[in-house]
Formats: sequence, C-alpha cells, structure tokens
Amino acid sequence: MLRVVTVAMAMVIGGLVSVERGMAEGRPAANRPEIREVGDPVLLSRASLANEMRRNSDLRYWVRLYGPPEYAEIQQIEIQEPFAPYEVRLFYLKGNRYIVFGRVHVAPSLYDYGVRKYVSEVDQADIDRLLTAQPAVDIATSPATFPETGAPWVVETVPVEGQALGE
Repeated sequence: MLRVVTVAMAMVIGGLVSVERGMAEGRPAANRPEIREVGDPVLLSRASLANEMRRNSDLRYWVRLYGPPEYAEIQQIEIQEPFAPYEVRLFYLKGNRYIVFGRVHVAPSLYDYGVRKYVSEVDQADIDRLLTAQPAVDIATSPATFPETGAPWVVETVPVEGQALGE
C-alpha cells in the first residue's frame, strides 16, 4: 500500500513539473493571452517580408493597400490548428498601428490563405524593443510550394498524315 501511494505521489509531482516546464517554454503574447509565444521575435528584411507575402493572401493585400511597414517581425507561437505555428507582425509607427497576420491551413488547394489576427495601437514597449533590436536578416526559408496544376498523367499523341499547319 505504501509503495502504491509513493508511486502515485511521484506521478503527481512529475506531472506538475512537466506542466510547469511547458508553461515556462511559452509566454502569453502582449494583449492576447490566448496566444503563447515561443522564443524571441526576429525582424524581417524586405526580401523575407516579400516571401511571406507570397504565402499569406491577407498580408499581401494589406501591404499593397497601406504600403510597407517600418518594421516587420516573425514570431513563433504554440500550434493552434488550423493556424501555422508562427505569426507575421507589422509595425506602422507613423500610423500607430500594430497588425498581426497568420497563415491558415484550410485545404491543399488554398496554399496562400491568411487572416488578419489582431490590430491595435503600437505599445511603447514594442517601440523600445524594435529600436534596440538586431538588424533584420533574411530568414532562410524555402519558397512557397504550390500544388501541381497539371494532370498527373502523360498524354501521348500519334502524328496524323498530311501537311503540318503553317506550311
């Protein structure tokens, strides 16, 4: 009986330690406690932002409509289906706007579907962090992969007797 109680207590303590460790890995996003950030955000260069625009339709339309932001960053987040495990964050300091975009996996035929997840004013803490951040780097990402549009089979034709067109 004592052995069973000891094993049960060890399992409970082990479970609490693992839950605490999981809570320590992700931190809640500012003003959005339902989103858990993993690691630090990374500033995006113009080339990396253009690459993300090819992958996210709403991000692409927003930047085309309002212009490029002063700062853009990517933040890894804990997975929440159907969203991709990261967000792209735009900072328009002149317009005092902070916009977050996420990619959504809906169907294989919708490879660039994205949504605007959050819009607010830029927080002073974000401005301080952005102004003291490391310079933006090109994130080595593979180009967006698109499903094949052609048929998965090969059609062979047999030449027909007669003159070729255009002769």
